[in-house]
Amino acid sequence: MRIVITGANGHVGRRLIRRLSIESPQAEIVALVRSSRAVAEIRDDGLNAEIHIVDYADASAISEAVGECDVVVHLVGIIKESKSNTFQSAHEASCRALIAANLRSAQIVCLGVVGTSLDSSNACFRSRASAEQILFSGTVPTTVIRVPMVLGPDDYASYALAKNARKKLVFTFRGTSLEQPIFSEDVTSAIISAIRLTPGNRVLELGGPESVSRSELIRRAGTFFQNRPRVVSIPFGVGYVIAGLLERLLSSPPVTTSMLGVLDHDDLVNVEECCQLLDLRLTSLDEMLSSVLTEAGSSSATV
Repeated sequence: MRIVITGANGHVGRRLIRRLSIESPQAEIVALVRSSRAVAEIRDDGLNAEIHIVDYADASAISEAVGECDVVVHLVGIIKESKSNTFQSAHEASCRALIAANLRSAQIVCLGVVGTSLDSSNACFRSRASAEQILFSGTVPTTVIRVPMVLGPDDYASYALAKNARKKLVFTFRGTSLEQPIFSEDVTSAIISAIRLTPGNRVLELGGPESVSRSELIRRAGTFFQNRPRVVSIPFGVGYVIAGLLERLLSSPPVTTSMLGVLDHDDLVNVEECCQLLDLRLTSLDEMLSSVLTEAGSSSATV
C-alpha cells in the first residue's frame, strides 16, 4: 500500500507516520510538506518516509511528486489565517489541487474540525465545509473525520492547558463553553481505521469520551499539579473587540476573530456510532490528561 500524507510534519502527521511504520511496515509512506524546515522536523524524529516539498495548491507538483497511490490522508488545515496562508488557500485550494492531481487513489481520508458548516458565521468553519464539498464532488471516495481540541504530548494545546492548570488565578473566555478533548493517539487510530474502511463518501464526528466546561477542564488539569485554580470567565465579546482591533493595527495579529469563533464553539459530540464503525476505544479524559500534562507541565514551568 502506498499512503500519501499531506501536512505530514504536523503533530498528527508525524504520529501517523510512526504508527504506520510499526503497524504496516510494508507500506510506502509519502510525506508532502511545504518547506525544508518541515523536512527536518520529520527527519529529526527519525521517521522513515519518502518526503517531497510541494505547494499544496499546485496539482501538477503533487501529481509529479506522488504518481499513483492507494490512499491520501489530508491533514492540511488552519484555524488562524494570515496574508500568506489564508483559509481559502489552506482549505479550498489544497482540496482542489488534490482532485486535479488525479492521483488515481482508492480513497481520501481528511481530518476536519467539529463545528464545520456552510451556514456558519465563522469564516474558518465555512471554509472547512467548502473544502469538504470540493472533495465530495471529486471521483475519489472521501471520509472526513471531524475532531475538536486534540491533546497530545509536546503540542500547543497541552502546553497552554498545563500552564493554566498551574496558576492560582486563570482568566479564560466563556468558562461555560463545552470542550470535548480527544487524545492524539485516538485521532491517529481513527485515521488508520478509516483507511481500512470500504471507500465511500462520509462525514464522521469524533471527540473525547467526556464533554466538560472550559473552566472544569482547567480545574481538572490542575489536580495533576495538586492545584485548584480559580477560573474567572470573560465574555467572548471582549475578546472579539480586542481581536478586531489587533486585526486593524497589526499585519499578523496573535489572535483573530475567526480563531476566537472556533474556540467559542460548544463541543458535544455523540461518539458512539463513530467508535463502533472504527472499532475505536477512546482514552479516558483523566488518562489523557495524565499522559500529556506531565511533560507539558515541566516544560511550561520553565517558559
